[in-house]
Parts: sequence; C-alpha cells; structure tokens
Amino acid sequence: MGSLNDAPFGSSGNDSAAGEATGASRERLLMAFGLAIVLSIVIGLVPYARTIIYPFALFATWAHEMGHGIGGLITGNDFVDLELYRSLGGQARIAGADGLAQVVVSALGLIGPAVLGAVVMIAGSRARTAPYVLAALSLVVLLSTLIWVRNLFGFVSMLAIGAVLGLAARFAPATVRIILTQLLAIQLALSAWSTRDYLFIKGFERNGFQNSDTQNIAEELFLPYWFWGALLGGLSVVIIGWAFWTAWIRPFREEDLAPGS
Repeated sequence: MGSLNDAPFGSSGNDSAAGEATGASRERLLMAFGLAIVLSIVIGLVPYARTIIYPFALFATWAHEMGHGIGGLITGNDFVDLELYRSLGGQARIAGADGLAQVVVSALGLIGPAVLGAVVMIAGSRARTAPYVLAALSLVVLLSTLIWVRNLFGFVSMLAIGAVLGLAARFAPATVRIILTQLLAIQLALSAWSTRDYLFIKGFERNGFQNSDTQNIAEELFLPYWFWGALLGGLSVVIIGWAFWTAWIRPFREEDLAPGS
C-alpha cells in the first residue's frame, strides 16, 4: 500500500501519524471481513436467519447462469434468455452450443462466479474502490436483467438487487460497502459448492431429466463427471484463496515487513 491516500477506510494525508491511521484501518478492515464471513457461513446454518443470505445466494445463482450465457456469447452462439427461481435454481438457454462450445458454456457456469468473486473481493476490500465495485455490479445486474431475464420472479428480484447495490454504492457508509462486497464475493466463491452434490451428479429432474454441467463436459471430452466436478470445484477454491491472499493477507504482510513499520 503505497501511500496514505491509498490506505483503506478513507485515510488521508491529513492524518497525523501514518502508522496509527494504517493500524486503525487494518483493524476495521479485518473486522468488516470477519463480519462478512460470519454472516455468510454461520447465519446460513440457522434456518430462520437464512433469509438474510437469500439475496446474496440469488445473486450467486444469477452469476452462475450469466456464466453460461457469457460462455455462449464468446463461443459465437445465441444467449437466448435466463430464468431464476425462488428455490435458488436457474436456467440459461443457449442456442446452438455443442462440442467444445458446450464445454465452455458448462464450465463458465461453474468457474465464472469464482472469478467474479475474486475480482469483487480484491477490488471491494478498500473503502476507496468499494463504491465503484458496487456501482459496476449494479449496472451489470440491471442491464443483464433487462436484456435476458424473462420470468417474473427473476426479473423483479434482480431489478431490486441491482437497485439496492446502486443505492449502497452512493449512500452506504464505507464499512457497510466493504461488508457488502465481501458478502457478495464469498457467496460467489461458494456458488459451485452451495449445493455440494451438484458437482458430482450426472443430472437432475426439471421438466424431465437434464444433464448436470459436469456431465455435459464429460460427454464432450473424457473422464467421468465427478472428475470435472472435483477439478472445477477445486479450481474455484484456488481462485478465491488467491483473492483472499491478495486482498487481505499480502498488503498487511508488506506493511509489517516494510522498513520502519
């Protein structure tokens, strides 16, 4: 962290002592991240408190389906639309994807949320950048909803989430912004594992039997579905582990190791 102007939680050149400002900022940053972890994991284990996490989990479902959609677009296929359900399920309809294109579409639905989560965790971990992260997410959510979301529940829910993110970017206190970005990042990181057996099943029932993403990959490549589930799930963990190191460990280690610290 190069200067006080880059320090988290609004430290500025007017601070009387760099060490005191940085120390206070560090304590508040770690407290905010710790609270995000507690809310994301512990509250998720309490049945009646899960409604607190529900909007974040729905956001992660949106990211999963958008991953499929973006995979369709970059492989030259048509991203028709997507639906989001109250059960936290979803469906993205991609026209024409087969062969290696199907592999990309299926894989990006599983790994895409972790990549987005890493970006959000790193860029949203400082007071100076968190509002821009929330504003960008708000814009992407609102635009994607208007363009692709077609069922009523998904449309209304994602418009509401997009609006809340925009309001938070503009009006929320710095601590709240950081907690919010880290909650979003954690849910995105856990997206592939939120229903742990999904990575390791051949398919599921929804208007008839449908292949899982990992089974789609297995049919186009080689090795069984559970191999691809383990590989992509493990890669998600590595990505978010790297993001955690980059956002929360390395900057403070560099401060501690800096001469005169």
